[in-house]
Amino acid sequence: MATRWYAVPAIALLLTLTKADASQAQTADHADFFQARIRPVLVTHCYECHSAEAGQSRGGLKLDTRQSMLTGGDTGPAVVPRSLSKSLLYESILYGDEAYPMPPKGKLPDSIIADFRKWIQIGAPDPRTPKIRPEVQSEIDIEEGRQFWTYQPPTQPAIPRSKNSSWARTTIDKFVLSDLETNGLDPARDATPETLVRRLYFTLIGLPPPPKDIIEWANQIGSQTDVDARQQVISDLVGRLLDSPRYGERWGRHWMDVARYAESTGGDQNNIYQHAWRYRDYVIDSFNDDTPFDQFIREQVAGDLLPIADELEWANNIIASGFLAIGVKLVGEEDQEKFFADLVDEQIDATTRAFLATTVACARCHDHKSDPIPQEDYYALAGIFRSTATHYGLLKAQARQATTLLELTGLGPSPGKPRLDQEDMKLLAKQRDDAAKAVTDAMAKIRSGEDVFRGTLRRLRSQRDEAEAALQAYSSRGEPRVFAMGAQDRDDPLTTHLLVRGEVNKPAQTVLRGVLQVASPPNGHRLPNDISGSGRLELANWIAHAKNPLTARVIANRVWHWMFGHGLVRTVDDFGHGGDRPTHPELLDHLALRLIENDWSIKSLISEVALSRTWQQSSEYHESNFAVDPDNRLLWRMNKRRLDGEVIRDAMLAVSGELDLRRPLGTLLRDVGEGGVGQSVFEPIIRSIDANIRSVYLPRVRSVLPEMLEAFDAPDASLVTGARETTSSPVQALFLMNHPFVRRQAIAMAKRVEGVSSEQCIDALYQLAFGRSPTIKETRLGARFLAQAKSTRSRPTVGRLGGGVLGGGGFGLRGRFSRAQLEDPDSQPMSDLAAYCQALLCTMEFQTID
Repeated sequence: MATRWYAVPAIALLLTLTKADASQAQTADHADFFQARIRPVLVTHCYECHSAEAGQSRGGLKLDTRQSMLTGGDTGPAVVPRSLSKSLLYESILYGDEAYPMPPKGKLPDSIIADFRKWIQIGAPDPRTPKIRPEVQSEIDIEEGRQFWTYQPPTQPAIPRSKNSSWARTTIDKFVLSDLETNGLDPARDATPETLVRRLYFTLIGLPPPPKDIIEWANQIGSQTDVDARQQVISDLVGRLLDSPRYGERWGRHWMDVARYAESTGGDQNNIYQHAWRYRDYVIDSFNDDTPFDQFIREQVAGDLLPIADELEWANNIIASGFLAIGVKLVGEEDQEKFFADLVDEQIDATTRAFLATTVACARCHDHKSDPIPQEDYYALAGIFRSTATHYGLLKAQARQATTLLELTGLGPSPGKPRLDQEDMKLLAKQRDDAAKAVTDAMAKIRSGEDVFRGTLRRLRSQRDEAEAALQAYSSRGEPRVFAMGAQDRDDPLTTHLLVRGEVNKPAQTVLRGVLQVASPPNGHRLPNDISGSGRLELANWIAHAKNPLTARVIANRVWHWMFGHGLVRTVDDFGHGGDRPTHPELLDHLALRLIENDWSIKSLISEVALSRTWQQSSEYHESNFAVDPDNRLLWRMNKRRLDGEVIRDAMLAVSGELDLRRPLGTLLRDVGEGGVGQSVFEPIIRSIDANIRSVYLPRVRSVLPEMLEAFDAPDASLVTGARETTSSPVQALFLMNHPFVRRQAIAMAKRVEGVSSEQCIDALYQLAFGRSPTIKETRLGARFLAQAKSTRSRPTVGRLGGGVLGGGGFGLRGRFSRAQLEDPDSQPMSDLAAYCQALLCTMEFQTID
């Protein structure tokens, strides 16, 4: 029995070994077939136009490595193992497409075509391997790097004691006061109730408070003699503003700066992203819903991989993954491998800067010059993103590097989250018609003997047919098809090599997928080999983990920056050696840990900061404090700062009564199509788009921003921008004095107060514009201007200020406003009152938050 017992595994082992030997022999035969029959043909007929050595990649295609063949070029994979119909290389050598013959000098013999047929059918074996250079070694000491403050886990500091303990109302105040006393500084007085109300409105919702709200809340705050009662009133106001849908529009715009949100590719062709707006709305809704920030991270980095309850949740997660798709892309790039490497680099840079304030992309070509990030860590992350398929759309007829979009199914109408129906159909019809016209034009060129780029006609036909099939499916299903930009895993992870000097044709050692060593436990930075997906979910969980030393600090610092105008670490996108050190490191750790304790609630953190006495200080100047701390790093007063361009514009619409608070359906770029902005037809169209909606919903095209936003320092969105520049230039003043938009708001603002006495009118305008009553001197100056303007109305004054602020002429204080003037303010002179309103809109007080 024992002999029989052991005979079974012995026979099984023998059969296994025999089978393995046969498999190895077959593999060797297949490799020999490729080397003898396929490779020589590629070298002779293809490498001249499709190889790294020749420096050519016509149609974005290289054929000198297995990976580049499988990746393919503009029209897709050149070879799909065991599929003749999907292998474009085989179709080309058959001369099946008159615009895509290969080789172009003449059809290959039938025997060679038969060899290629057999080769693809047996799985397209390809033993070619890239020439691997010697392993690149890093000289970075990771353990030493972990000693830098950034990579030390946050710890709960002891709450400091202070001499003036009665001043502090919150834990934040105790940290701030301790440093002030150490440096011999005194905090400023509390801001007036009116100032505080205006500050809260602009900071939390980005709009000026209506005069009645200022009066109501300022009276409630000012009438409280008990500190706790006063704080409760302020807390009630903060809660009301955080519950407003306007909060998500304001704070969502902050995150969109970080996420480099835009509706075009930028780069060489600057094509329009027709579906980027879905990510915009997702961000706004997430802030309004107070989505826990750790979940917010997971949705954007790996939304497609998260567990879901229904299709609606899956669609929301796909849209969230648009974070990886909305960046800059050089869609005219011919070299597919270079384009792919640049796309991955952009995703690494955006992800690590946005969530970790770490410049990992600096390690693409060599070890990081200042931070403990070896080049190997960069390629460990690259392996994750290389194993990800990015879907951003575009027409292949117009962009060489185009992709499909992701279809979202099961999206029934839901309150506050509109979907497109007929608008999507119009876009598909436009795509079909554009592609059909391009096909006709290309055929005409071919018939006339004009050279047409190989593959162009095929791409155009494919795009035309694809759009025609969306349209038919739409009609047959009786419901709209909804598409989004986003990311999904590739079928199989791609092998990743470290690239010497970052050059795609100089691979060194293979690098396993993983995360940053310096921010991970020892030996805990590489992903297990048995992970079947891309590794993005593991990356997202690592970033969002409570023990990650960077994540909570980075977002807590961003919130502080958005509340005060400066972060505790002023370089909000760079926590590395090249960035600033925190002015209050213990306070930063406290805020980070409080965020985690409160389930990563951004609203809770905002509320905690807003209720601190530090944030409620006035911005008054103290000469002795200024001499010690001119930059206010120790927070001895509140920072006076200029409003963002979007807020200035929205405030003008608000005080004029013209602001439309409805969210637009989709993008205002829908009629522009997906063409390149650089074409002369698109830029004027984009520049001319205007509506009285909030600025967050205006078109955000890279290099072609709305004029007012461009003048007032809105970022171009080519990079992560956690802190905007604030400039002061004559262009801003000239814009305010002469632009039709500003003149329209001045006219509408004047209309709101027409028909009342001069003093009542001036008081009402000051309440609208500045949230306060005018001083006696301001009332006197205003009344004098209106009286003088009335007496000199008959005199021509156009030209004194370019027909702008004091353009003269018009309707008088009690005059009526015609529809023509409201619709076209340049059609006739402005009234005296409208000119006065424009003067108020041009003041620095209107543009700043005190």
